[in-house]
Amino acid sequence: MSDKVGHFVRSYLPLTQTFIYQYVSNHDRYQPFVCSTFSENLGMFGFEPRETFMDLSRWSPQFWRDGILAKFDIRDISETYYPRVLERRDPDILHAHFGPIGVNLVPYREPDRKLVTSFYGYDASKLVEENNGIRADYRRLFDRGDLFLIEGPAMQEKLLELGCPESKTAIQRIAIDMSRISPQYPTENSPLRVLMVGRFTEKKGIPDGIKAFAKACGGTNAELRIVGGEKEYTRDRLERIANSAGIRDQVTFTGYLEYDEYLAEINQCSLLLAPSKRAESGDSEGGAPTVLIEAQATGKPVVSTTHADIPYIVEDNKTGVLTQPGNISELTEALKRCVSDRKEMIRMGKAGVQRMKERHSITNLAPELEDKYDQLR
Repeated sequence: MSDKVGHFVRSYLPLTQTFIYQYVSNHDRYQPFVCSTFSENLGMFGFEPRETFMDLSRWSPQFWRDGILAKFDIRDISETYYPRVLERRDPDILHAHFGPIGVNLVPYREPDRKLVTSFYGYDASKLVEENNGIRADYRRLFDRGDLFLIEGPAMQEKLLELGCPESKTAIQRIAIDMSRISPQYPTENSPLRVLMVGRFTEKKGIPDGIKAFAKACGGTNAELRIVGGEKEYTRDRLERIANSAGIRDQVTFTGYLEYDEYLAEINQCSLLLAPSKRAESGDSEGGAPTVLIEAQATGKPVVSTTHADIPYIVEDNKTGVLTQPGNISELTEALKRCVSDRKEMIRMGKAGVQRMKERHSITNLAPELEDKYDQLR
């Protein structure tokens, strides 16, 4: 019988966390299960065995008892539902996805049941800025937990600043299924289609991207397509920025898309524009947006910034062009460089595909994760 690993998430599975699906569905030597409070998008990311509290029968006394305790902040679901799941499943490894889930799992770590926690971004940046108590919770997690996984060196520095021992950290890259991707490189003669993807938050830098696109491509047949929806910014605000820059007729807002539609946008674009930066609130990408990996895997060059772990994902001047966060002039020049040299875009696209195959393919990364589990046993 294989060793067992339980993957714990708040919800299984948001469209922004497809990388978790890659790992849970590609185990070889470990027998996985998923435990969550909520479920979503099961038609796209179906997985069994799965333990989901909100999927319990409404006739179940456990559902009503645990739900009422959680609603009135008497006892969290992690204190009522998790123990029953752990008794049934008896995992050898607890793998928490995001820091707060790791905090909730600390009581269930045992000498023969190790605790692994993956940090992804907001949980080591914005959350820490907004919640003073989380620092103390993290100190307990760092003391009791066995391994802390991060996407890259910038994210590792954040954990070290919070008090995580360096010896307990390891890089585990975001994984994608390269076998399902057919690269579609930019062509020399087709109209330029620039893509931005993300919720309308300050850290995504979407206003910077609109302004840079206007300076680089305004008045041409180039199109800027923006996939995502309102969060800190409204669509009206972004439309006003585009209108003020004189490019409203060149900008298309798609709203949020189903996953296949989102992938189609990546396939059909000429390049990805990702002007990420640190928000005034302290919110940060932490690692790097997954869209950077998916875009490079489909053969698209990336124009982005040196924010967080983006330089660890995008190789400057080889798979894309990186600029200083918040520097619209540099962003503009990077776009102009791509617009003026389509052959260079194609060269960067091909280099990106090769880099993603070597560094982000799930066929390589799933065994690496299991090797890390082995080292804890």
